[in-house]
Amino acid sequence: MKETIDFLNKNKFGNLATCDGNKPDTRPFEVAHITDQGLLFYVSSDTDLSKQLKANPQICFCATNDKYDYVKVTGEITFSNNQEDKENVLKNSHFAKKVFDTIGLDKMEVFKLNHGESMLHHHMNDNVTKESF
Repeated sequence: MKETIDFLNKNKFGNLATCDGNKPDTRPFEVAHITDQGLLFYVSSDTDLSKQLKANPQICFCATNDKYDYVKVTGEITFSNNQEDKENVLKNSHFAKKVFDTIGLDKMEVFKLNHGESMLHHHMNDNVTKESF
């Protein structure tokens, strides 16, 4: 898992896929913080994304580097009301800090991917590593 975490620390922007009813939905996204307990993401409580995650907590996040290597992580998220999680998001994401300085920290919802499946694909040598976490 170390190689996957290292990759995500260097390539924290990617795409997050969710479901909107029975339709897939994707958008650019960021892994805000990585801990030994999993990946932290954030959302504003008044968004369609927040509603989608509450209706169906299954996600897929995919990040790519400039060599077309990529990491894909999938699993079921949980929401966190932990103040330390919010502080870690704000400390590690300039975008989150900007957004929630404007709309208020009370609208921040942190969601975690504590367990799931990961796949790291090195494009040039077609090396694939799959792991559960």
